[in-house]
Amino acid sequence: MCQRAEGFRKHGTKHFPLPQPVINCYAPAMRETVTFQLLDYPGSQKSALWGFKDLLECANSLAQSSDRLLFQADICQTPQAYPSVVVLPPALSLDPPELPSAWRAQLISQHKAGSVMASVCSGAFLLAEAGLLDDRRVTTHWRHANTFRQKYPKSVIDTDPLLVDIGDIVTAGGVMAWTDLALHMVQRFGSRMLMMDVARMFVLDPPDRAQSYYASFIPDTKHSDTQIAGVQALLQNTSGGTHSIASLAQSAGMSERSFLRRFKQATGLTPVTYIQSLRVELARSRLELTRDSFERISWDVGYADATAFRRVFRRIVGLSPSAYRRRFGPST
Repeated sequence: MCQRAEGFRKHGTKHFPLPQPVINCYAPAMRETVTFQLLDYPGSQKSALWGFKDLLECANSLAQSSDRLLFQADICQTPQAYPSVVVLPPALSLDPPELPSAWRAQLISQHKAGSVMASVCSGAFLLAEAGLLDDRRVTTHWRHANTFRQKYPKSVIDTDPLLVDIGDIVTAGGVMAWTDLALHMVQRFGSRMLMMDVARMFVLDPPDRAQSYYASFIPDTKHSDTQIAGVQALLQNTSGGTHSIASLAQSAGMSERSFLRRFKQATGLTPVTYIQSLRVELARSRLELTRDSFERISWDVGYADATAFRRVFRRIVGLSPSAYRRRFGPST
């Protein structure tokens, strides 16, 4: 059952093209209304469903189309018919949502008929469970990345971008990334000018942020290798100290070769990347909460060369330390 507004039109069975170059107009020549089916599965975030619908209605209002609606959004309790776009919102629970048993065949049918399949945050688990993300590059919330990789190894998960559009599949990362997805769809099927005006009305950033700006480093400690867990505890307590592969291997009581293999197997990261991530996480906190110079912060987290650490910080976070502080640091 759908909550439907006037002006709904069934969408035909065709694929939409990839996003086109920017057009400096509100409503390019589309033959029919672009229809969105927002799926209200058990445990879905209702604010995302209604917010997405409100944003598209704002786009319609700004466009002031006299002959038809540019966009039509319906909130539905089950997949049905063949809309232009099907959207799986995030779940309220921190645990991944479960795909209702009857939905798999319906989602596959919609995708085969030409519907663009889109998800926000943990909604990607539902598309993956339907088999629609095999061998596809996708994103989800950074906190779900390890679980997603383990459960759906055929998918190529990338949590650096906040949004990944590969044409027939569009995935957005954060819980609130429904705003980015909605704005992206306004630009994709409408125009950049219209998207920017909607963003101004909602006081939203345009959908070109990176999820890496917000992701925290949460080490994987849920493994059974007690020797590697001991090294992790050592690194956590002495992240500003000087560590070498040889010294860490010695503390674990194993050869360097065995240590490197077992560390990567247990944590998913090399020791060097793991240490860099720990130090960047400490630096992020200092940039957010203090006015200490980056040179002082670099020294405190174990880098004598602030320039080298600045490069590491930018590679992991996606912003320079100064840009990160301007965005997330103290306001006074």
